[in-house]
Amino acid sequence: MEVDDKVAKAWRTASAKLKQEIGGLMNKQIATIIDRKEEKDIIPFLKELRQEMAEKGLTQEILNDILKDEL
Repeated sequence: MEVDDKVAKAWRTASAKLKQEIGGLMNKQIATIIDRKEEKDIIPFLKELRQEMAEKGLTQEILNDILKDEL
């Protein structure tokens, strides 16, 4: 997957646990989208992913702080 430079930098410094959690969520959702072959499902997927990550403590504010620290 291609991501922008900020996300790539944040990913490289993320903990193994966080990478594993994100990887699991992404794998599940990408497989679902590909199986259905419905591109329109990407927006609901991203909303669901954001909600799940927030429930696990990874909010947009924390992501912004991580990205800010990388610059």
